[in-house]
Amino acid sequence: MIISLYILTLILLGIFSYGFVDLNLHISTSTLFLTFQKPLESLVFQNRLVSGSIFLILLSVLFYSYLYILKNCAVFFVEWKKIFIYLLLISGLLVFSFPAFSYDIFNYIATAKVTYTHRENPYIVMPIEISNDPNLAFTRASNKVALYGPTWIMLTWLPHTMGMGNIWQTIIAFKLMNVCWYLGFCFIIWRVTKNIQNVVFFALNPLVIIETLISAHNDIVMMAFACLGILLFSKKRFISWFGGLLFLLLSVFVKGSTLILFPLLFLKRFKQDQIFFIATILLFGIFIIIAPLREELYPWYAMWIISTAAFMPYKTYPYIWQFIIVFSLGLELRHLPYIAMGYYGGLGPIFRIALTCIPVVAWLLWTVYAKIHVITKYIVTLKH
Repeated sequence: MIISLYILTLILLGIFSYGFVDLNLHISTSTLFLTFQKPLESLVFQNRLVSGSIFLILLSVLFYSYLYILKNCAVFFVEWKKIFIYLLLISGLLVFSFPAFSYDIFNYIATAKVTYTHRENPYIVMPIEISNDPNLAFTRASNKVALYGPTWIMLTWLPHTMGMGNIWQTIIAFKLMNVCWYLGFCFIIWRVTKNIQNVVFFALNPLVIIETLISAHNDIVMMAFACLGILLFSKKRFISWFGGLLFLLLSVFVKGSTLILFPLLFLKRFKQDQIFFIATILLFGIFIIIAPLREELYPWYAMWIISTAAFMPYKTYPYIWQFIIVFSLGLELRHLPYIAMGYYGGLGPIFRIALTCIPVVAWLLWTVYAKIHVITKYIVTLKH
């Protein structure tokens, strides 16, 4: 069964993630854990090409399964409760995976520690300024002040407190918070669209799964607030408009990207799906134009457009959905050069650009070919 294949692949990816534990990070001294983790560590750090091949196979199976499930979701999920049982299962399994493909979660943890343990202003004091902190050995952005807004800093109090100073317990606590936002957002999609296909489009997209449930990026929080704001804007009542403004501000104070959505406040004559379409275009513009100016196209930034497109009906916007799916594949492939080579420089940037473009270009060529074929067939029919 294809759903079983999808879940099995996620389990294998979760197991594979433990090979990426930083060599300076010791999450357990248990002999049983080390017996399980050390061979994976050896695979990832000493057999790069094999490791890259495994990642490519797992990612390919995930996207194939996802597309099949998305196409046949009405058969697999007769009622909405069934899909949520599967989402609970997937979330429960992946909450214990290691955040393998990004170290942003350690930046979240370090900033929360500066704020709530050391009682310092995270926008002034950098984690590296806290002497003798063992977390600095595996925190990548310890020489920077807080990179996120006050909404996010406030939300990190709970997982920081739940972690009780234990790094592995804190990682799980942060991932648990992401699980709650992920499930809540999926429920909002269902309540608004009443369409299981829209839920599957978002919830089972491998990019969403990897970047939200495995790597635990906070973009899910930013977009949950933003989409709630858009939904309230579309009610066209003053109190709803005010609530939408509040949620959008909360979103901006997670990350500033959703600031681009403020013009939506003044759209009065558009339908809800049209507003989400405009939001998707605006966020895609920010993604393509501004994100590379900061550093590069990070895969988890695609969460912005996947989230808004999930509220748009496929029948009306088929090419938007198709583009986002192939773009998601291309962006997840950007992890491959580092996994296979072990460094970001050299030919890495060229490989990442190529791997991002190949699925998109292939889809564009296929779409053009399909259109030409339909037109040609129609002309031939008219002649006869």
